[in-house]
Amino acid sequence: MILYDNKSLASLCKCTGSVFPKAFLVALLPVSVAALLKSLALGGQIDLNDLDLVTDGSVYGSFAFVLGFTLVFRCQQAYQRYFASAKALHMMSSEWLDACGSLLSFIKVSRASDREQRRYEAVLVRLFCLLHAIAMEELCSLAEENFHLLDIEAFAKQDLKVLHGSIPGPQKVQVVLVWIKYFIVQGIDTGLLSIPPPILTRVYQEIGAGMAEFHDAQLISMWPFPFPYAQLSLLLTVLHMMISPLIMVQYTRWVWSACFLTCVSVVSVVALNIISLELENPFGEDHNDLPANEVHDHFRDSLLVLSDPDNWQVPRLLQNATLDFGHLKKRRDSQRNTIADFLKEATDPQKPEVLLLPFPEQAKEGGYGGEGLARPGDLESCETHAAHAAQVAAAQEARLFQYLEKGLERQALLLETFLAKQTGIFEQHAHVTKSLATTKAHSPPSVFAAPLEQEFCGCTLKRRSLPCTSKDIRRQTSLSYKR
Repeated sequence: MILYDNKSLASLCKCTGSVFPKAFLVALLPVSVAALLKSLALGGQIDLNDLDLVTDGSVYGSFAFVLGFTLVFRCQQAYQRYFASAKALHMMSSEWLDACGSLLSFIKVSRASDREQRRYEAVLVRLFCLLHAIAMEELCSLAEENFHLLDIEAFAKQDLKVLHGSIPGPQKVQVVLVWIKYFIVQGIDTGLLSIPPPILTRVYQEIGAGMAEFHDAQLISMWPFPFPYAQLSLLLTVLHMMISPLIMVQYTRWVWSACFLTCVSVVSVVALNIISLELENPFGEDHNDLPANEVHDHFRDSLLVLSDPDNWQVPRLLQNATLDFGHLKKRRDSQRNTIADFLKEATDPQKPEVLLLPFPEQAKEGGYGGEGLARPGDLESCETHAAHAAQVAAAQEARLFQYLEKGLERQALLLETFLAKQTGIFEQHAHVTKSLATTKAHSPPSVFAAPLEQEFCGCTLKRRSLPCTSKDIRRQTSLSYKR
């Protein structure tokens, strides 16, 4: 792909990727024919009227209109295919990169060990890079093309044999995609991806969206421009190259004018045809094709950025930062103009960084400052950053002692509450025991009490013996009838 400055005239002199060298080379033959015919006509060796050429310009104008319409329509369709391919390629890479970034963020919050997390991240990044490389190889269809991977030697060779077999290119992309999906399911089963299903489903949607964009790009790469239309445009271009010298010789007076007009006409038509040919299939090795290698290298570099542990530190607020919205609104115009200026000052070794907030509990209490801490507006009045850093450290130490004191007071309060409850329970038990003893001494025993209560109150109740056999039951039944 050619990168150029569209506001500079220097692009006219650029030959790399230009269609004019090829068009001028094709136009040499028609221009030579026009120069020869015009020279013979001026020398009186031939008479142009005897050639029976077209004397009415409307006929040639109609032919030129049909030719122009055919070539412009083909160029328009070729540009649409080119732009659709570029969009599909960009969306495919962005969707897969977003899916990989989401999975990496899910792994960061898992409860697994650091070794398991790093192992899962290493396999995941390599699989996504392999998926993108195989997809690019299938789209470009170039035998000598080689897209670099991320440490493919880390995988077992016997596990990658399936990619070197008789499986076609599109099926290889499907195989690697199945590996990634199965690897995600394994992470769910082992607890590495302990994310709610609705959020995790989004990853599958992004992977599927990237695969859909791959199929859209593959559609353009596999299916060429319709043959009848391409054949018609080629035939009209050849006829134009044959007719133009004869027409320009008849309508001009000098040799140079005939050659110039013939060259302009032929070069314009041939250039349009060459442009349509180069844009119809943008996945190739031409200078004007899409930069497949650059896109894959960018994808691989983005994976490296995502897998870097140093890039997963969320920016923290300084201890002297304020949460007041009014102050934030006032500081809108006084802030540094660009982030580059701020980072340039932040990376200056001569200026030490202000200590960060070590206690998250301070945010819950409604402020980041504290007793003896300088507010943001007072920072300019500090003599040196070192003095302010010492001030912040002293305030942090005082705050630490305050938290320890509050913790001890809370523990003492809990202990007092526990002892008070235990004392109340013991007093209640003694009162119940005393009441039971008084009741036993002054109240007569009750025969209607339960057996355990009778025994507790000192009651003796003889149980009446019941008949134990069927003979006794019949004897008692007969006596009751006699009565």
